[in-house]
Amino acid sequence: MKLAIDTNAIIDFLKQAAGAFDLLALIEEHECFVSVITKLELLKYPDMTPAEEETILDILQIVPIMPLNTDIENETIAISRATKLKLPDAIIGATAIVYKAEVVSSDPHFLNCPYPTLRILKNL
Repeated sequence: MKLAIDTNAIIDFLKQAAGAFDLLALIEEHECFVSVITKLELLKYPDMTPAEEETILDILQIVPIMPLNTDIENETIAISRATKLKLPDAIIGATAIVYKAEVVSSDPHFLNCPYPTLRILKNL
């Protein structure tokens, strides 16, 4: 199975939040990637500790980072017009759709998004 890992799934994993996905198991068992937007969101915080940054960079070296392309741009526009997803989430969702992946997220905006081709991996 292909999985697009959303920013909050990584943050929840790092903070050991209740109900967080076991990212290491997902990465080991599935074909995982992140959108370039996820990389940017993860590394934008100025008060990140060196240890947090190192852990994030370690994760980003394990999984491919998918850049924007015309197909993702067009799908982002379609998602943005049809849903209330914020632009970064729409780009992450569009990346998942283009690469035929499910989104790994705990974000309620994704979990409740009615877009017909957006597939979300449910954490059981």
